[in-house]
Amino acid sequence: MNLTELNNEQRDAVIETKYPVLIFAGAGSGKTRVLAHKIAHLINEQLFQPQNVLAVTFTNKAAKEMKIRVQSILPQIDVRSMNVGTFHSIAARILRHEAKYLGFTSAFSIYDTDDSQKLIKDIMNEHQVNIDGVNPKSIRSFISKMKNKFNKPEDVQASAINNKINQISEIYRIYQEKLISSNAMDFDDLLLYPIDLFVKFPERLQYYQKLFQYVLVDEYQDTNKPQFEFIRLLAFKHQNVTVVGDDDQSIYGWRGADIQNILNFENIFSKVKIFKLEQNYRSTQNILQAAHSVVEQNTDRAEKKLWTNNDVGDKISVFEAFDERDEAKYIVSNIQKLRNRIANSFTDYAILYRTNAQSRAFEESFIQQGIPYTIVGGTKFYARKEIKDILAYLRLLVNEKDEVSFNRIINFPTRGIGGTTLEKIKYRGSQLGGSSWDALDGIESLEIRAQQKKSLFQFKGLLEKLKSMLSSHSPFDIAKMLIQELHLENYYTSQNSPEDADRWNNIEELLLGIQTFCDDKPEAVLSDFLENVSLQTDIDNWNDSENSVTLMTLHSAKGLEFPVVFIAGLEEGLFPMWMDDERNMDEERRLFYVGVTRAMKKVFLTHAKFRRRYGGDSAIPMLKSEFIDLIPEDLLLLDSTKRKQWDTSANDYRKRIEEIRSYAKAESASAASKQSTSAGNGDYQTGQIVQHKLWGKGKVIDVEGIGEKAKLTILFAGNVNKKLIAGYANLKVIS
Repeated sequence: MNLTELNNEQRDAVIETKYPVLIFAGAGSGKTRVLAHKIAHLINEQLFQPQNVLAVTFTNKAAKEMKIRVQSILPQIDVRSMNVGTFHSIAARILRHEAKYLGFTSAFSIYDTDDSQKLIKDIMNEHQVNIDGVNPKSIRSFISKMKNKFNKPEDVQASAINNKINQISEIYRIYQEKLISSNAMDFDDLLLYPIDLFVKFPERLQYYQKLFQYVLVDEYQDTNKPQFEFIRLLAFKHQNVTVVGDDDQSIYGWRGADIQNILNFENIFSKVKIFKLEQNYRSTQNILQAAHSVVEQNTDRAEKKLWTNNDVGDKISVFEAFDERDEAKYIVSNIQKLRNRIANSFTDYAILYRTNAQSRAFEESFIQQGIPYTIVGGTKFYARKEIKDILAYLRLLVNEKDEVSFNRIINFPTRGIGGTTLEKIKYRGSQLGGSSWDALDGIESLEIRAQQKKSLFQFKGLLEKLKSMLSSHSPFDIAKMLIQELHLENYYTSQNSPEDADRWNNIEELLLGIQTFCDDKPEAVLSDFLENVSLQTDIDNWNDSENSVTLMTLHSAKGLEFPVVFIAGLEEGLFPMWMDDERNMDEERRLFYVGVTRAMKKVFLTHAKFRRRYGGDSAIPMLKSEFIDLIPEDLLLLDSTKRKQWDTSANDYRKRIEEIRSYAKAESASAASKQSTSAGNGDYQTGQIVQHKLWGKGKVIDVEGIGEKAKLTILFAGNVNKKLIAGYANLKVIS
């Protein structure tokens, strides 16, 4: 094994095995190379066997790459027994083996976000719960946050400050009960139940501490409280642990990631050795300087500054567009120009933005110019209705208690089973002390029409036939048989609509995906495939070999690199997205840092004077992001293409200016006619309709406190929920 390709700091981090190791790895500093060499060193020096090494990543793509790298370093050793995977996949693997200790079977279902929201919606309908301004999506998010803080339903109820929280805590309680009765877990449960297992059954913890004798964690800055506790429990006894991360790239606070996990690592483990990887191998000097000039404004960070031996490189191009359409035209035209100068392949270009909604204007421009593009994080393949329907059938084969899947497919394809019949089935199941599936054993006793009984007999017969194949047939054979038995090809292609033809194409693509999975893992059973699907991420489904421009959010881009990067929508309120405290602004700066450091050769920053937001038909004025002003002027190149472009399409822009002016006049007249007045001293009431300069009209759905310090919760257009302080909200009350 050769360590000469590593620099001194990288090599020292690799060979340190006596003490816990914390590696601050800046963007492009070779952290994956270091992790791979560290694992190889542990195995090659026979310090640990491959099966006793646990490496945890945040994406399946990173886990796969890690195994490939380690194998390339140690071609003479079979490292397939090494435990490499995401937090969720490692946890799911543990839970499959230990489910009986927690009251589950090993066939438990994993509910994704859509499944969880559907279950919550069913609970609200069943119990006739209607909470003003609260929907299943927001409740699911609330429950997720509570779980990440280790708060159980009874904890939330005990600390409820108002009736709304009390109602939500009751939904949380019922939600968790239904998960358990359905032999199902949501994503958060996958992280929480292993901790429950380790705490309640110390002998199982000892087993896994002995199995995972050395633990390595990638992207440690993104760990949340349960992930931190999972690693602490596994590694605290033997102290054989290496974590790699960069606090400047901690960008997932909104989903529970705690930057203090990496900043306080040396206070948790003993005699920690700290290494800083500051040499960047990816970007030019100008790119690194621009990124650092913004992130250095944060005070709660480990002191470090990236440097490189690479060229100084081009300056950072800044372009002020008229609106989002002008912005898209500018970016697309520059991609066409740069293909002859910097990078020829479309794969070399990425457009990054703060919100998915920004992709629309770029899609239109790419289509007009005939340029191939790929959106990462758009409509997920496995979230499409036709695919979810098939997966629900397959999940029910594995776990007959799965109520969400049962409810989804009981009348697909249509077999005359309506809501009333479904309620009778559920009631019968509860009488039997089981699930809706159990109720099918007594179809004859159900008070339903003869045709419905016949349909249910056929439904049950089909599933029992397929269930008998689980142990003897591959996932592909079972899925293919299911699709044939349901006559789905005829169901979709006979309707003579492009949409249904596309749906059938997607089902064929699903079959191809299952076949590929079976080819890669010949011993896999159906539950293995379903688990793999449940734990897929946007990046895992991205085919980076396609020759197309990549469009994605800044959050999705972390860990990737492109020769040329465009960061669009650099406007106040959009990027940075305005939040209610400085910690969130710190994270916005880190997000900018992540975006800029994805680039190898060239960075473009664009902002617009006007932008249509939240589905509105008219544009609103925007202000340039403060991030641009934080970059030293000598690093910036203000693009003069704008003036020529505006001049060549003057009629179009005059027309759009008049549209915006007309809109502003109409709004002003409307406000005057309603005699809108500013609320004084924060005297707001729930139900009021208010106007905000940036977010437009909204409804006050909650008021906490009184006077200028009152906290307002306002639901704006596009389901945008904001919390504002009354004294600083600058709102006008419309009605």
